[in-house]
Amino acid sequence: MNQKTMKALVCFLGILIAFSTVSAASAVQIQTIYSGTGGDITKNKLGYKNIPKSTISSQVIASAKKGTPMVTFGDGSGPKVMIVAGVHGNELPATIAAMKLINYLNGKHIKGTVYIVPFVSPYSTSKSTRYWKGKNLNSVANKAGTPTNKIITLAKQLKVKSLGDFHSTRPGGVPGKNSILCTKSPTYGSYKMAYYISKKSGSALIYEYRAGVSYPGAVEDVSNLARIPAVTCEVKSSHGTIASGSVSKSYSQMLAFLMYNGVI
Repeated sequence: MNQKTMKALVCFLGILIAFSTVSAASAVQIQTIYSGTGGDITKNKLGYKNIPKSTISSQVIASAKKGTPMVTFGDGSGPKVMIVAGVHGNELPATIAAMKLINYLNGKHIKGTVYIVPFVSPYSTSKSTRYWKGKNLNSVANKAGTPTNKIITLAKQLKVKSLGDFHSTRPGGVPGKNSILCTKSPTYGSYKMAYYISKKSGSALIYEYRAGVSYPGAVEDVSNLARIPAVTCEVKSSHGTIASGSVSKSYSQMLAFLMYNGVI
């Protein structure tokens, strides 16, 4: 084989490898996992203004009109993790951070599978209201038929290894500061994960000993009781607003969550 032929072969193999890597990294699926929660995210002017403008953002927003959207990165192999935002429709920073993360992961090679629910109730987010049909969705995750219970059920079906539920907390509220909430029992992995995220993101660590006692219907507690290690990540921002630095702080918590689980 002459030198010219060898160079051509090396070039071809390089292109083939690069194409294979990009193809694997581009695996993404957008689906609506719960109907009856649909809403037009663009109606929330403040939230929409801060969402990255891209093709994938438009696709997620279109799915949200039908109900609760979920974006999947990866093919179901490797560590599987789930990120949830927008349980409360008037908590905007985490939903924007989730959309920012979706855009970051799009086309990126990851070491596992990531499921992202950026708006649990798009209707509530579109109206910037805390409740869905009069229900606090973070108190009914243990009730069959609710959107948050659907998320827990789906996490179990997909064999998710860790779940992160992202919120914002108003100043003077509970917990009222940038923080990571967790429990030590029955899933000690919740505490270990929260400890890592708190250190990595510069957020306070808050824990209770047993899940389901103080907050029996919370997404984090119901997930931990189902033996899926889960944390609740909070950033300080008044309801219906986006405090300076709150989106970047929520985003840093999400990245720390992915790092702890070995996905990025």
